[in-house]
Amino acid sequence: MWIRDIAKDIKERRISGIIFQHEAEPLHNRPEDLARAKEMLEEALGEEWVTDDPVILIGYSRDQAPLPAQYPHLVVMPETTEEVAEVYRIANECRVDVIPMGTGLTTMALHIPLYGGIIMDLRRMDKILEVDGENMYMVIQPGVNYLAAQVEAQKVKCRVLNPSTAATAGVISNHAFCNINTLASKYGFGIDNIIDMTMVLPDGSILKTGPAAYGAVKAHVPGPGPDMASLFRYAFGTLGTVTEMTLRLYPEPEHIYQIFPAYEKDDLKCVIDVLYKVANENLTLELAHMQNSFFGIFVGATNAQASAIAGTFPRNNLFTIFAGSTPEEARLKAEIIEREILKIDPDWDFLPPEAVEDLTADLRSVNLDRWQKYFNVTVRVMRVRGSFLIGALIGHLDNFLEAERSMRVATSDQAGHTDDNLPPDDASTYLQPYHMGRSAYMEYDVYTNQGDKDDNMRMFMTYMRAMFTGILGHGLVLACGAIPLMKGMPLPLPEGMPKLDDLMPLLMPNSTTFTDTFTAFKMAVDPNNVSARRWDYQTGLCKKLTL
Repeated sequence: MWIRDIAKDIKERRISGIIFQHEAEPLHNRPEDLARAKEMLEEALGEEWVTDDPVILIGYSRDQAPLPAQYPHLVVMPETTEEVAEVYRIANECRVDVIPMGTGLTTMALHIPLYGGIIMDLRRMDKILEVDGENMYMVIQPGVNYLAAQVEAQKVKCRVLNPSTAATAGVISNHAFCNINTLASKYGFGIDNIIDMTMVLPDGSILKTGPAAYGAVKAHVPGPGPDMASLFRYAFGTLGTVTEMTLRLYPEPEHIYQIFPAYEKDDLKCVIDVLYKVANENLTLELAHMQNSFFGIFVGATNAQASAIAGTFPRNNLFTIFAGSTPEEARLKAEIIEREILKIDPDWDFLPPEAVEDLTADLRSVNLDRWQKYFNVTVRVMRVRGSFLIGALIGHLDNFLEAERSMRVATSDQAGHTDDNLPPDDASTYLQPYHMGRSAYMEYDVYTNQGDKDDNMRMFMTYMRAMFTGILGHGLVLACGAIPLMKGMPLPLPEGMPKLDDLMPLLMPNSTTFTDTFTAFKMAVDPNNVSARRWDYQTGLCKKLTL
């Protein structure tokens, strides 16, 4: 009797169990098919690497994104490319969805299953297969994180392209996602630093791109012919799983010198002019702009520390690192940049490291040597308020002046203002020029308390309003895989109204071509629609509203 009382009490307190059926009339992930798939997977991978234990499944149901949990039906952990191919073969036979997961560090719920199925955890595939310091490349598996990769690269006096993510993030998934990195513009995005890769397509076939495709010695060009790797950019598992990747490495600088250009005026136009000029001089190893709020959140260990730093530092701060074969060479480059910045506005200051240390003297968590390594070796992204929504926009650097102002107004109008340590409408802005300053990347972060559903929804709507303001009002482009994520997603409007991907051409006029190409390619390589299924081939619709 007491068992029934507990069950009744749990039900009345609305503690929900794991959802086993995600669709009204499912064609995928049916109970009998899942049971058969589990038996086949246990035979292929070993029983210890396949589970449907709810205690384990719940750990895969959400990530750092401020989004509701979605439970998989099965979790599997393959160890080889061949085992990954076997997972896809079984999934096709049993019509069960598959979503790959690298290290699981994502803030956008990218490996959370919409309709259940299999999460393929790739963390057993954590080997660095080859490191060549002379030819500057590294071959890795999807379970390798940036900390492990950077340590091995430094052993041969090289470095991995540094990402705007945590040291524990997966290198392969971050590079395929584009990897907005903190190196200067001459190094490009993450996708520009992929030499070749091995990929398992959704039908279980194995594809090799670049030099790996024809047995050539690893080179720094993908050839011959078109680079197939670009087809899988921003695919988010919809087109299969990368199991090996060859990355470019870069020589570790012998000597580093750092200055902190600071600008007290809240004048983003001048900042943009300076960024463009410094990028064109091409002397910096690292170049980025941070407003004081972004700087505080990046460095501070708590909300109080972040607020103190934001109030202490000038409104606009440049992060510049110079490298040279001698200390004199590194310092000379910094002196040239100082002169060029002062030509634009003599009110710029140049804080030496000692001054920054004085400004942060009361904050034990702030160590400049460590902070410099966050950028120069492996970045820490730790948002102290909790979960955050990252707005990633690309456009001409000149466009960001009015775009940032309009997005901030939209944020205040939607979220309102408080006296918190981190006011909700003080959205942190981070600018980084690419391609010698002609184009740039803007990170526009809005912070939310993941445990507060009201704050969660309020900041999500704020994020959407600010982003659409930048896109529709100023012609900026989403720096993310909008098409794989939004394909077929219905708008919450009366029946017969457009889908979200029907509206994409209004935001990005050339997107129709990309949408049609992606759709045709997805249907060709995944005829049973099992690989990170988001939309139905028959209806063209995604059944769930989700990121």
